[in-house]
Amino acid sequence: MTEWSFTQAEHREVRRILAATFGLSALRSFQAEVVVRLLRGHSVLAVVSTGAGKSLCYQLPSVYWDRPVLVISPLVALMHHQAERMAALGVPSAALTGQLDGDTQRDILRAWMEGSLRLLYVAPERLSDVRLGQALKERMPALLVVDEAHCISEWGYDFRPEYRRIRTFREAVGNPPLLALTATATERVKADIRWHLTTDREPFDLVEGPVDRPNLFLSVEMTQSPKDRERRVADLARRAAGGVIVYSGSRLSAERWARVLSQALDEPVRAYHAGLAPGLRRTIERDFVEGAIRVVASTTAFGMGIDRGDIRTVIHVDVPDSLDAYYQEIGRAGRDGEPAEARMVIQPMDIYRRERWIRDERPDRDWVREIWARAAGQPLNRPVLWELEDDDTSTPVLLSVLEDMGVLELKSAPGGIRVTRVESVDPHVDALLHRLEQFWERRRTLFQHMVDYIETDQCRRSMVLRYYGQSASPHERCCDQCESGGRATVGPRGDASLVDRLRAWRTQEALAMGVEPYIVLNDRDLMGIAVKRPQTREALAQCQGMGPKRLKKYGEAILALVGDGEPASAGDEPLDQGAPRDRAVWLFKAGVPWERILIEVGRSESTVRGYFVDWLKTAPQAEWLHYLAHWFTDAEYRMMADTMDRLQTDRLRPLYDALQGRFRFDQWDVARAVHSRRRAELVSGGAPHQGG
Repeated sequence: MTEWSFTQAEHREVRRILAATFGLSALRSFQAEVVVRLLRGHSVLAVVSTGAGKSLCYQLPSVYWDRPVLVISPLVALMHHQAERMAALGVPSAALTGQLDGDTQRDILRAWMEGSLRLLYVAPERLSDVRLGQALKERMPALLVVDEAHCISEWGYDFRPEYRRIRTFREAVGNPPLLALTATATERVKADIRWHLTTDREPFDLVEGPVDRPNLFLSVEMTQSPKDRERRVADLARRAAGGVIVYSGSRLSAERWARVLSQALDEPVRAYHAGLAPGLRRTIERDFVEGAIRVVASTTAFGMGIDRGDIRTVIHVDVPDSLDAYYQEIGRAGRDGEPAEARMVIQPMDIYRRERWIRDERPDRDWVREIWARAAGQPLNRPVLWELEDDDTSTPVLLSVLEDMGVLELKSAPGGIRVTRVESVDPHVDALLHRLEQFWERRRTLFQHMVDYIETDQCRRSMVLRYYGQSASPHERCCDQCESGGRATVGPRGDASLVDRLRAWRTQEALAMGVEPYIVLNDRDLMGIAVKRPQTREALAQCQGMGPKRLKKYGEAILALVGDGEPASAGDEPLDQGAPRDRAVWLFKAGVPWERILIEVGRSESTVRGYFVDWLKTAPQAEWLHYLAHWFTDAEYRMMADTMDRLQTDRLRPLYDALQGRFRFDQWDVARAVHSRRRAELVSGGAPHQGG
């Protein structure tokens, strides 16, 4: 018997519990290694693929010890489902979440203190609850479990600031042994997990299981138009014998795919994202798990807490930010061990779009100063909620760095982060900027691994396993590359700056014609021009898609773009309807009613108003004048303009106070933009505009 083997008595008891409670005959090798280390009092980091059975590593000890285990998880749906499942197996369990009423929460905490619970699931936000802390001090958990532990690392792909306070919480409740669980973690993320959860003095053993999912068939397909993609995704979903998840990058996209697939499949397809009411999300989760609905179109908010074994197909219609995130998401398919498919159906421009989005997110000094000024400007010791957009990854990191520097304290809250305390200290901007540059470079590196996976002409499965430092064994049906003999490649990509110029020109042409961009030039043809870089009309005529009519209509403009690197004509910035800001501008230009724009863009009204105010600064008056009626009448605008002229200030608080709060801050925000625009036109010699 080795140090990490069960004793005979332990082995008999473990087998008895497995059979009596879980209906199993034996543990998997990694499960046995984790459990025996926990029984020896060691803390453990277990890195094992999705669906391999990580939960049993703490569920079994909770029965073996006959002492309670506390599980910290970010997944409300999973917590409730697992608590219900364990209770059904005869293991008293509960999930303490904000969805429960006060009496139910008190009953759960009372059950913990009385010793009648074996498993209690909580979200990391709950750790600041004084009542929970008191209950745990009265009855210390035998084990503290941190699920999705990669979320603790700012160097990972799914960073969540609330995870950073787990070590402090653990110390407050007596430093129980720790089990950290994640499906994927690079070496840097593993080190970060250790740093933020443990002390240097305690043992923290690493147990790694295989990350391979040999039952998953991997493929990447490029389509040439949005309609082609819709047809292909519908075909894949139609032929799937079980559940299907279609992952997209935004709430708006999830809603659109649900509509498209409901019509194409002639069956209900539900959209799922964080913007839905909690009750509706729970209903969709339950219906999907129980098989009442077969297909869900979702952001990545869906899936981690869904325990459905017969998900046969996961389809990505947008490019994920990292290979880690992608591998987590596709791991939700085929959890029953039966054959399943992980399909990515995208267009070549999707890669450029994501690259540009990451490039535009590079932190700059002005942005760092702006965020710090906003934090420093709030009243000391008064909590302030910072609302965050779904795709805002930079602000949480910056706030966490400021917390690390001791200049503020944070708590998580629904819809954002609550800044609870700010010190009157001015942090060094250069140090902040350097740290954020490191994070940004890390994001670029993570995304490049994703691009390499998409563009490889080698076995995709082998590439994923190499990324995690593991080797692949031969497999009959691995991926599209193995099936096609390496002929499923995406193909060469042109210079990114030229692709951006061609896309911008294509978008402007499409807007002028009132058609979709691919009607002007589809992705395949645009990419071919970017790769070949034709310098003459004769060479351009040889490019795919450039027939006589297109050559006559667009030839001169395309050659100008290829030749000198400048847009064919001056005009607005290129619009990318996949980006919320650009989509809002496109809708503003089209004169879509304000209420409809809010729905289409899928962002808060304050965010869309910000897009509008920025756009108003340069857009023709005819395009924005009619929108002003949403905020004020002509007479109300003249009153606000007179006040701005009299006070000679653009600061909102003095303006608000000057008229004794008659107008809201959002009204002043828009009026200020209009006033600034018109004042600039007067200075430049333009005629003043009348009316609001």
